[in-house]
Amino acid sequence: MIRKRVFGSAAGIVVVLSTLISSVMAQDVVEEDPLEAGLAAVDAGDLIGAVEFLRIAADEGSAEAQAWLGYIFDYSEDDEEAVAYYRAAAEQGNVRGIVGLAEMYSKGEGVEKDADEGRKHYIKAAEMGDAGAMRALIAAYEQGGLGVEPDVGEAEYWKSRLAEVEANEE
Repeated sequence: MIRKRVFGSAAGIVVVLSTLISSVMAQDVVEEDPLEAGLAAVDAGDLIGAVEFLRIAADEGSAEAQAWLGYIFDYSEDDEEAVAYYRAAAEQGNVRGIVGLAEMYSKGEGVEKDADEGRKHYIKAAEMGDAGAMRALIAAYEQGGLGVEPDVGEAEYWKSRLAEVEANEE
């Protein structure tokens, strides 16, 4: 009986110590770079844990953290929060934030649906070299969408830009 108790106590102490060490290590990482701590949590699949660190970085003005928070809140269907973070990132010229905002406007998630506003953001991101935004524009101009009628010339323009981007990635 005593051995069980000691073992149980020892195991409890190990768990408590592990938790404390993890907390201290995480705190050290946050003090050094909350963005990196948040991205490490994302990489580990811990989106909930990532939010705490990314909020710190976002509050410090990190556009990358703001874009990631936009993505996480979009993924969790907290659309208004997602729009706020995507917008903050987009205002700093972050392409992920711009694309996220384009998607939200295009779908009417967290904002009133506005295809023209969505297209405007897709164009801005595409001009920055974002392949996904270029594909969205190609589809819009081939099939009609994002507030435009089909336009073969525009579709071909974005196809050629996409080919340049893809060639540079190789």
